[in-house]
Amino acid sequence: MSRTYLLVTFLLLAAFGLAFAGGGQEAQKEAVKLTVWIHGADSFIGPNEQQKPQGEWYIAQAFQRFEQANPGVSVELVVPPDQTASHQNFNTAVLAGNAPDVANLWTGQPIYTRKDVIMPIDDLVPAADLKGIWGWESVRYNFDPKGTLLGYPAGQNQICFMMYNKAIVKKAGLDFEAAPPKTIKDFDAALAKIKASGKTPILVDEAAQGVPWFMAWVADYWWAQLTGNAQIIEQDAGKKKFADDKGLLAMLAYYRSLYTNGYFRPDLSTSNDSFSQFLQGNGAIWPAVPSFLADAEKTLGADVGVLLPPEFDASSKIRNSTIGGPGQSLVMPKNGKNPKVAVKLMSFLNSKAEYLESQKVNTYPTVRTDVTIQELGWKPASNIAKLGKVANTYNFWVDNLLRSPGPADVFYPQGALVAVGKMTPLQFAQEMDKSVPK
Repeated sequence: MSRTYLLVTFLLLAAFGLAFAGGGQEAQKEAVKLTVWIHGADSFIGPNEQQKPQGEWYIAQAFQRFEQANPGVSVELVVPPDQTASHQNFNTAVLAGNAPDVANLWTGQPIYTRKDVIMPIDDLVPAADLKGIWGWESVRYNFDPKGTLLGYPAGQNQICFMMYNKAIVKKAGLDFEAAPPKTIKDFDAALAKIKASGKTPILVDEAAQGVPWFMAWVADYWWAQLTGNAQIIEQDAGKKKFADDKGLLAMLAYYRSLYTNGYFRPDLSTSNDSFSQFLQGNGAIWPAVPSFLADAEKTLGADVGVLLPPEFDASSKIRNSTIGGPGQSLVMPKNGKNPKVAVKLMSFLNSKAEYLESQKVNTYPTVRTDVTIQELGWKPASNIAKLGKVANTYNFWVDNLLRSPGPADVFYPQGALVAVGKMTPLQFAQEMDKSVPK
């Protein structure tokens, strides 16, 4: 064997060894672990899924599908206990350098006020997603159609409504299918009849998780009707006074009357079991978003009906609608280490295939533009199909128009105080004015 041959052989083996080593290093570089914060029942987790092993949850299985489609990527699911607190916790984590790769936060002001700690994704979102998904205004800075894109809508369009128990309503001599209450006067009359039948008209926990659910999901539709989103945004910015907002004061006065008339449960400021009480048939109405619908229908069957809020002002520009839109977002920290992979995961969770898969657990209208009722298998007379008809005509979440720190920090924890009479509507409005950042 010649010396030249040995030298060539050695060089080839060395080159192969270097290439192999380089390939190993490249594979190691491609190994990515994403930590993702996902919250509860109004995002990707069904109301009762947390009673099951985590591996059976839709979102856990979605992450597994993403990992299978992207070898070398692993996803760690973290479920923080309180989404309200998670917004400030996200700030703190970003500044400390230990933020999750993706965080599930609320849309609107809750992310706009954190613009400095969120990575813009304008250059990372596939063009197909911009076309195939609607609701981008909820994650564009200041609701500007050309504003900085701070994240993705979180897969679904959560619109607000009231679930009701048909058997209880029928026993009270009412038929919400044929004659739903269309005005506040009609609503009061129906609630009085339900109360007289011996059932709680409206089951609600107004302080659970620090959120007044009826006020945030139903009553602020009336605020929007009377005042309009544009003025609410001006008040949030300190350009006008909440205390001068006659629409807000009227809504709060009516909200208080629901309690004084006995239409709310007496312990609404301390209770935390209204959904389970509703499922047990202990009340007629429960304020809801679509992600709760599937579990309610599994328990109560055909006795579950859906009711949109009655009109407070029949002459308002906002009518025959409800509060809603993509209320949940997916964002990443400004110092995120794997932005391309993180956006790929956000896109995956918003894909048509994943939306259809999620419907096996959570039933809700989509933010996709390419999904038909036929593909969903929705029956035209079903509750979800009825909600789907108003899914594109929503008035964006009024509480998400409010800043935190700021008026949102009054709206959430102190709303129940108005209901039970520990704070007047005017005092509440004045506290919101005091909270406006200077």
